Amino acid sequence: MRIAQVAPLWEKIPPPLYGGTERIVHYLTEELVRRGHKVTLFATGDSKTRAKLVSVYPRPLYRNHIPWTNFLYPTLNYVAAFKREGEFDIIHCHHGQAQDYVALALARCLNTPVVHVLNFTLPIEEPRKDERMMIEQFKEANFISISNSQRKMSNLNWVATVHHGIDIRRFRFQEKGGEYLAWFGRFSEVKGAREAIQVAKRLGERLVLAGKIDSGFPQDFQYYKEEIAPRIDGKQIRYIGELNDKQKDRFLGGAKALLNPILWDEPFGIVPIEAMATGTPVIAFERGALVETVKDGVTGYLCGSIAEMMEKMSKIDKISRKACRLHVEKNFSVKRMVDKYENLYRRLVKKG
Repeated sequence: MRIAQVAPLWEKIPPPLYGGTERIVHYLTEELVRRGHKVTLFATGDSKTRAKLVSVYPRPLYRNHIPWTNFLYPTLNYVAAFKREGEFDIIHCHHGQAQDYVALALARCLNTPVVHVLNFTLPIEEPRKDERMMIEQFKEANFISISNSQRKMSNLNWVATVHHGIDIRRFRFQEKGGEYLAWFGRFSEVKGAREAIQVAKRLGERLVLAGKIDSGFPQDFQYYKEEIAPRIDGKQIRYIGELNDKQKDRFLGGAKALLNPILWDEPFGIVPIEAMATGTPVIAFERGALVETVKDGVTGYLCGSIAEMMEKMSKIDKISRKACRLHVEKNFSVKRMVDKYENLYRRLVKKG
């Protein structure tokens, strides 16, 4: 098939450090090319791919200090793809911000099938009612959910649920974990770094934090300065920065457990999958897609409170690290993900 992948422009493909959506776009694109499809990737000009690369901007937008609220470059990216619709059998749009909603409007004018993956929680709460109204204007579009728990708007035309998959070869299985707890992600209140620190301090355990501090989001940056930085003492609570793939592999695999006390219904979290791929169990709040990715009592524990997380830590040695690895191999591989996308593409192309 002739396939267009339209990636967000905020980070390059693949991301050198943090970037979940961009990493999934990379895995999907490269595997489709490997399978013999003719793939065109619309992404930043410095992206690396075996597909044909088309770009409207040379670097990740945020690295050039373009604010996250900018909608001009994302719009140009979609225009670049959509005006060449005749070259493709299907166009796959990876939405990362509300600015990407413009793709829903533009796609209505096309004859080529377009699929949309919304890589964020759906706007069901009152403060985001304008976003909800926008999506509902195009409810007939082909929407793909990345977890069943994401489907908070039942009136949308959901054509499939496709869980993310990772390249398991990039993660070395470690028979034994280390003596520290791990937290990994972007420092935002909903990601639960503060709660992870609370768990570690109450247990007297060492906690190592790793991830992205993004000054481009003033609210998140303030959260880090006020809630996280003062609690880092360099001994019991350490921060080791933003990690590349090799560093992340060692960091996650060397942990006793990954703490993931998220405070939102995350549509899909890649970090728990990556941790389990190394053999490290996950202790998380029972929110969002975690009920679909973490097998309670087998690959970790799903909890309802900090107190319960502390209680479950006493049972962490009962979790088989091998079971964690096998769970990811069976359910969250790149092959499994791309198989599902391939089948969906063929079905939509046949449907016309």
